[in-house]
Amino acid sequence: MSNYRKKLFRGAKIEDCILDFIEMEKELRRAIETNKGNEKLLLSGMSHAYRMIVNRLVREFDYSKGGVIVNTKLTDLIQSLEKRVKESKEQSKRSGTNLVNNVYYDDIPNEAKNEIENIPREFQKGLFDGMSVVYEKIVIDLDIILKSDDSDKIICIERLLESYQRVVEKLKEKFRKDDVDYRSGYLQGEVSAYQMVGEEIKVIFDLTEK
Repeated sequence: MSNYRKKLFRGAKIEDCILDFIEMEKELRRAIETNKGNEKLLLSGMSHAYRMIVNRLVREFDYSKGGVIVNTKLTDLIQSLEKRVKESKEQSKRSGTNLVNNVYYDDIPNEAKNEIENIPREFQKGLFDGMSVVYEKIVIDLDIILKSDDSDKIICIERLLESYQRVVEKLKEKFRKDDVDYRSGYLQGEVSAYQMVGEEIKVIFDLTEK
């Protein structure tokens, strides 16, 4: 597409279309959680199609890397992480038995459930405490980027990911994987949160290696 056409079509109308597709994808994701079988498969395909359209429009119309689309994605991720902070704190208060009987663990084999139940309670508590603290830290970092006036927020996000990787390497030096006390659980929870959210950020902002 020529620079002239990009300038011609860039603006509120295309931006509104992109935001509409993002909202429709959100609605589909919510619907997917309450449906099963063929209908769930159909909704998943539609959600994937909307995401492809959004990515294509953003790429084709040459949007600013600090514009409304990036801000929308940052806002959604922050809200998701704030929810995870609460969930991790709740999990920290639960026993191992309550943990494996949670709806998210229905598909775990009984053998694996038994292993989880045998993990010391202090390690489990440390694990979820560490995760919740890191989620809170990342929320603060992302909120700073969201509210900044940087013209290229993607660069800021990439630098943030690099700093998280350095932190992970440092944390890994502080525990042994076979330790099962609170401190080890806490450190491993921190590492897990940084790594999981880091990978999620790469996908959301299309930062994965081609």
